[in-house]
Amino acid sequence: MEDQRPGGGLRGPRAVLAAVAGLGVIAGLTLRTAEYPGVLPPGTPDPELNLGLRLVCAAAVLVAGTLAYLTFARRRDEPLAMASLPGLVVTGVVLRHLVVTLLGVARFQPAARIVPGAGAWVLLVSGVAMTAAGLAAAFAVRRAG
Repeated sequence: MEDQRPGGGLRGPRAVLAAVAGLGVIAGLTLRTAEYPGVLPPGTPDPELNLGLRLVCAAAVLVAGTLAYLTFARRRDEPLAMASLPGLVVTGVVLRHLVVTLLGVARFQPAARIVPGAGAWVLLVSGVAMTAAGLAAAFAVRRAG
């Protein structure tokens, strides 16, 4: 009876999207977030995403996975609506890395030719997808309520 509400039939795909986005974040964390040829000159800051920010992204995935599970267990969209927050955390961490870290290192050592790696792009897309899944669930809750 609960799936008769507007958007109730899309609850599963939204939760799966959030879970797949979480797997994308994990995959992005294992890939390089900065590409540069050869060895960096001495004194150049490390352009890779640091361990602390990687742990923040991993914690966000844990939260998003828990919310996706609760969505299936309770058969309600409210838990998944909160998945937009971990998605925003991952997106913010990656954008900070792209804008602050990579541009800062490139300005400090322009000859190093540092560009964003595949991991940065996978993290960015996964964070945006997780945010979109959470927002879609929030709008479904709002329509149903």
